[in-house]
Formats: sequence, C-alpha cells, structure tokens
Amino acid sequence: MTAMPAPPPRRAIRLAFLGGICAHLLTIGIARFAYTPLLPAMQAEAGLTQQGAGLLGALIYAGYLSAVLLLAGLRDPRLRLGVFRACLVLAVLSTAMMGLTAHPWLWAISRYLGGLSGAGGMLLAAEFILGWLCRNGARPDLGPHFMGLGLGICLSGLVVLLLGGSLGWAGQWGVFAVLAAVLLPAAWMLTPVPEPMAPAAAGTHAPSPAPGARRWFWLFGAGYLAAGWGYAVGATFCVDILAAGGHGGGTAAAAWIVLGLANAAGAMAGSVVSRWYGLMPVLFGAMALQALSLAGLAAGGGIVFAYLSAIVFGAAFVVVVALSLLLAGLRMPGASGQAMARMTLLYGTGQILGPLATAELAGRSGGYALPLLVSAGLTALGLAAMAAAGGRQDPG
Repeated sequence: MTAMPAPPPRRAIRLAFLGGICAHLLTIGIARFAYTPLLPAMQAEAGLTQQGAGLLGALIYAGYLSAVLLLAGLRDPRLRLGVFRACLVLAVLSTAMMGLTAHPWLWAISRYLGGLSGAGGMLLAAEFILGWLCRNGARPDLGPHFMGLGLGICLSGLVVLLLGGSLGWAGQWGVFAVLAAVLLPAAWMLTPVPEPMAPAAAGTHAPSPAPGARRWFWLFGAGYLAAGWGYAVGATFCVDILAAGGHGGGTAAAAWIVLGLANAAGAMAGSVVSRWYGLMPVLFGAMALQALSLAGLAAGGGIVFAYLSAIVFGAAFVVVVALSLLLAGLRMPGASGQAMARMTLLYGTGQILGPLATAELAGRSGGYALPLLVSAGLTALGLAAMAAAGGRQDPG
C-alpha cells in the first residue's frame, strides 16, 4: 500500500492559494467585474446607451459560458493549463482595450474576452489548486481561493471610489489595465500546474461514474441551479437596493465594496467552519442563509436591515459556490475540472433564467419584492434537492 505523502509546508500552501487569489483578482475582479462600477461613468461620458450597456453585460456572461462549455469537454491537463494562461493574458488585453477605444464593436469584443477569462481565474485555478492539494496529502479546501472572488469585487469598487471620476472613464480603465499587468506574473507563477496525463491513459475514455453518481449529480445539480438563480437575482438588485437608500455618487460603489468584503469573509468562514462540522452541513447552512437573505431584501425594513441582508447574502452565496464545486471535484477525482465545469453550466442556467423571470415578475407586480421572495423559495427547494442527493464527501 502506497504511503500518503507528507503534507506540504504551510508556506507552499499559502503561495498556492495566493496564486489563485491573484488569478481571481485579475480575471474576475478586473476583467469581468470592473465594468459594473464603471458603467455609470461610461454612460455619462462615453455615450453608452442603456441598450448597449445591457448588450455588453450579456457578452461578458456569453464569454464566460463559452469557456465553461470548452472546459466541460477538454481533458488534457496540458491544454487546460494553456487555456488558463491564455485567460490570464486575455484578462490584461481585454481590460486595456476598454480604455483605448470608444468603438462599440471593440467594447463588445473586449467584454466577451473579459468574461471568457473569468472561467480561467475561477474554475481552472480552483481545479489546479484542488488537484495539487490532493496529490500532496493536504486537506482539500477551496475557501481561501474563493476569497479572491470577494476581494476582486471589493477591488473593482474601491478603485472607482478612490479615483472619484477624476481620470474619466478611459483613464479609470487604464488604471485597471495597469493593475491587471501587475497581477499577471503572480497568477501565472504561483498557481499550481496540473499533473500531466499518464501516457497509458492518454487515449482512454473518462472513467465510468460510480454507482449512484448520475443521480447525485442531477439532484445536487438541480439544487445548484436554484442557487444560481438566487445568486443572479440577489446580486442584480442588492446593490440597487443599497444605493437607493444612500446618498452621494459613491453610494453604489460603496455598496459593491460591502458586498465584496462580505463575500471574502464568507469564503474564509466557510473554509474554517467546514473543518469543524463537515462540508455538507455547512453547505446546507449557507443555502438556508442565502434564502433568508433574499427574503430579507424583499421585506424592506430600512437601509440598515437591507445592508445586513446584503452582507449575509454576500457571505452565503460564495460558500455555496466554493463547497459545491469542491464536492463535485471530490466526487470525480479523475476528472474534477470537468465535473466543476458541468456543475457551473447548471449554475449558469439559473443565472440566465433568474433575471429573465425577475424582469417579468417585477413588471407585473410593480417591484422587486415578489421576484426576491420567489428566488428565496427556489433556493429553499434547491437545499431540499441537495439534501435528497445525499452522500458524504468530507475530506479527512
């Protein structure tokens, strides 16, 4: 029987997570999310219309889903590493492109590529880190990596808030491009690389799923789809609700920062608490908190209550994402990246359906309360589906 390798030093683990965080900051925080706090300036100064803004936002998501579809069928670790590094470079180039032109078609290409790069920073870096931890006998954990998601949200809002519009929309995109170039080397060098595919296995098919794996995947995936629905609705309207109760031009950016800080704190809290109580109980608790926070946003109760609901929402949804992807990766150790990508496609389906249904419900009801309550109910149903999937996959 082969002895388990000694866990790597804490410094090596911290550096691996730092690489993933830098990849998140670069590809998610800047290439994908900088557009959100800069949108008002682009509409006021660059003539971006409401329709154009919606199209650019849709292209970000289209790029992300395109990359996820590619990763769902791509097995060779060398090719996956090549895609990851290409995503890092595209994140820098697509960010720089936004400030160098005012041509709508070039903006469209930039936002598509920026969205595409996000899949590298989130999914591929998570896959590489999880594989490296498992190969080296360390405890599987993605919480510190997903801290980068919240820190990326916070970074995008903080830069815009500090600049205060002094450089104009193009100058602010230039600052983001410089930050992206600074983050690139750390993300490239510190993120662990995947283990090459064994020569004997290079031409083989993916291993057959374990008994019950298909049932688990679809039940758990249905719950994850519901979580994606709730995330899309909450994230879309959370900042608007907070900004509506504030004062001054920086309120929306400040609300975005609050959401990002809650997100980063939630990722670490989920990592720590899951060591005490296990992955599944913490995941179920996070799903319940996401449902409650959506109901809290629908209930009103003043700006303080809205901020508290937003903080709980920001902390909860990232725990759901981190633990769900970790569980999917552990379920299929021979193809963890593909499992994560397929799970993300289900989450993305919820992200598409949620805003579409919300727009229809909000139009008929005259407000966001009903769509938020529907999303809270669906998240609760998603929790039930995950519980019905069963199975225990806690790292030792």
